[in-house]
Order: sequence, then structure tokens, then C-alpha cells
Amino acid sequence: MDARAIAELLSRCQAGDQTAWDALVDAYWQRLFGYALRVTGNAELAQDLVQETFLRIVQRLGKYDDQGKFEAWLFRILVNLVRDHGRSRLRHPTQSTVIESDGERIEMTDELAAKVPAPHEPLHHREDVDALQVALRKLPEGDRQILMLRHFADMPFKDIARTLNCPIGTVLARAHRALGKLRSMMEVSHDKTESQ
Repeated sequence: MDARAIAELLSRCQAGDQTAWDALVDAYWQRLFGYALRVTGNAELAQDLVQETFLRIVQRLGKYDDQGKFEAWLFRILVNLVRDHGRSRLRHPTQSTVIESDGERIEMTDELAAKVPAPHEPLHHREDVDALQVALRKLPEGDRQILMLRHFADMPFKDIARTLNCPIGTVLARAHRALGKLRSMMEVSHDKTESQ
């Protein structure tokens, strides 16, 4: 969506136009959700984080002065929410399980942060995804954010630079360096798997 269309939608949203708000959410939901899902690995959490992002947009939209930076603002809110959640999770790792008993839903929380892969996924695919997740976690946070925004939120580098308040040259250099590190880690992981 181009800057003019976004500005038009934002103006209509600020005037209380619900259809404009729906169009704005529709325009960004998938990209935001894709980023949050890839970073967290949890669809329910990703959905909650995206909803929280839009809630914060609604709360601040009346005072928002669009200068062609809405997308960067939107993603900055999500990036910050994901980072805050990650810090909180490191302090208090948990995993919840919902159990149905006598027609009642009971949520049980334990101190495990392990993720159980879906049984229908092919084993080799799960191993590749797991190796990628491990490699991504080994990257410095800033480099990981750049790769996630570029490859999983489909954001252009200039918008990533705005989102992270970083010069575009720095973003490009860090993306190139991070991809090189990621590629090396994935090759090492693949070589270990083949030798076993």
C-alpha cells in the first residue's frame, strides 16, 4: 500500500470510519502476524501480540500525525512488544496446556518452555525449521530483528531502517553480515545431521 493510500485510510480512521479501520487492519495483519509467529513460534501468542499492536495504534491514533512513517511506527510497536515479551519469558519461562474436564476448561501452566512440534509435519522439515530457529536465536538481537522484518514481514530495507531508527547503510551491512552468519550456522548444523 502506498503512502498516499495509507494517509487517506489514517485520516478516515481518525474521523471514526470503521470500514477504513478494517481496511487498515486487513492491509497489515498478515505481515505483522507472520513476523510475530516466526519470532515467537507460537500462533496464539503471535495473534495476541498483533492484537495488542493494533490496540496501541487505536489508543494513539487520535494524536498521530502521519508523515509517511506509519508502517515503521506500526512495526516498531510490534518489535517492542515482542522484545518485551521475550525478556519477560526469559525471567519466567512457562508453557500452558488446556484440558477439558467435566465440560470445564482448565488451563495448566508449567515451567517448561519446550515447544512440541506438530505431529503432521514431516520430520526433515521440522529438523530444518528447528535448526533455523536455533541459528536465529544465536544471532545478536538487532541482526535477528532485521532478518525477521525483511524476510518474514516482507519489509523493505528503508522501512526497516525507519522502524529501528538506524541508518539504512547500517541496516544493509548488518543484514548481509547476519545472513552470512546464519548460512554458516545452517551449514554446520546440516553437516552434523548428515554425519550422524
